[in-house]
Parts: sequence; structure tokens; C-alpha cells
Amino acid sequence: MNKKMIIDTHAHISDSRFDDDREIVIQKAFDCGIEKIFEIACEMRYWDRALELSKRDNIFLSFGVHPIETLKATREDYCKLQVLIQDKKCIAVGEIGLDYHYDSSPQNINIQKKSFFKQIDIAVKHSKAVIVHCRDAYDEMIDFFKKYKNIPKGVIHCFSGTPKQAKIFIEMGFLLGIDGPVTYKKSDNLKQVVFETDLNKLLVETDCPYLAPQKYRGQRNEPSYIVETLKEIAAIKNILINEMVQITTQNALKLFGI
Repeated sequence: MNKKMIIDTHAHISDSRFDDDREIVIQKAFDCGIEKIFEIACEMRYWDRALELSKRDNIFLSFGVHPIETLKATREDYCKLQVLIQDKKCIAVGEIGLDYHYDSSPQNINIQKKSFFKQIDIAVKHSKAVIVHCRDAYDEMIDFFKKYKNIPKGVIHCFSGTPKQAKIFIEMGFLLGIDGPVTYKKSDNLKQVVFETDLNKLLVETDCPYLAPQKYRGQRNEPSYIVETLKEIAAIKNILINEMVQITTQNALKLFGI
């Protein structure tokens, strides 16, 4: 496998779970031949740390307010966000979106939707891609975008919806982010999505420190573990892993304009 082409398009290395060995984890990823890491800073407390991380040549950035963070976000935070996304290493706004898993109260849903709409407008204004988080809200997300006139380019991060929903998002112009869960034994639905989706519409992600692939399940995830996800997707698509790496890497470079 030509690992030198691999991009982890979704990592959270700024997370406190990497405080004890962050440098080791980053070096391990690059030693494995991973070419680039996209650091997703979607919690306000990690924005400055992520900015510092991006001083490395191979680390790029996305800034946003995660839907679960929207209750904490202030007007000043959204003003700061508009400044941060103009940094030369920032490739996207995100992850942003809807998450009804923990709180589906009307008040929370309303706040999340307002934040999501506001950040999409920011992305469109600054010609940035969006990294979309969606949990327990796929139908609502689809309805949301059907009503939105200027849909930006972007990726549905860690996709876990149905094949039908996958097709709708792709028709809207989005790519699908595929993470460690595709390696799980009971992930038949996600495997079917990968099987039915053109490889040109897929990105590979870790979402570390979350969602470690089957081989490391229960452990803290990290960028170097993305190889397990790549192997699984290649097996599902019945293609050589080098071919798959090349195509998904080009997908990422094209989407984020690198």
C-alpha cells in the first residue's frame, strides 16, 4: 500500500485525550506515511490549540461550532469563527450540523438549526466547504438542504444513514465520510452504502479519538488506524487498495481545494 498518499480527512488531535502523547501520535501518523491530517476544531475551547497545530506543513484546519456546542456559543464566538476561517490553512467550516441523539427538545432543535444555518451562510460567504455532522436527524437534514438555495460543497461526516439517504446527499453534491464503523461486524447497512456508492463520492476519516476500527475497538482512535478503514473499503469495492487510496485522496484534495 502506498501510504504516502493517505489523508485523514477528519481528526480531533486537539482533544484533551491526546494531551499526554500528542506529539508521538502525530509523528506516528507521518512515520506511517500518512501525507496530511485535517484537524477539525468544532469546540470553541480547542480553536486556539488547533491553530497552533496547523503550523505544521501537513496539518490543515476546519473551524466550526458542533451542534452539541451550540448552547454554549456566544455572538463573540461566531465573530471569532469568521476570523479563524480566513486563516490560510483553514479548508472548511465544520463540523456543523444537527444532533438529536442526546436532546431532541424543540428548544434545542431550534438553536441547532439556527446555528447550522448561520454557519452555512458563513461558509458560502467565504467560499469554504462544509463538514456536516448528522446524528439521528438525516431526514431533517435532507429537508433542510432542500429548502436552502446556496448549498455549499462538502461532506456528510461519518455517514451512518441508509443507502437511499446516501443517494440523496450525493445528488445534492455532497461526498460521504466513511469511518471506523465500516469495519464493525454489525455494520451491514454501512457496508451496503459503500458498495453502492461511487468511489469518487467517498472520503476516509478516523474521527479520532472516537470510533476506532474493529481491530482497535474500545481504544482511543488515532490517525494511523485509518489503514484498517481503507482495507475494509477496498475489500467491499473489490479493488486494489492503492487504487482506492489514490481516488479518495484526490476526492479530498479536490473538495477542499488543496
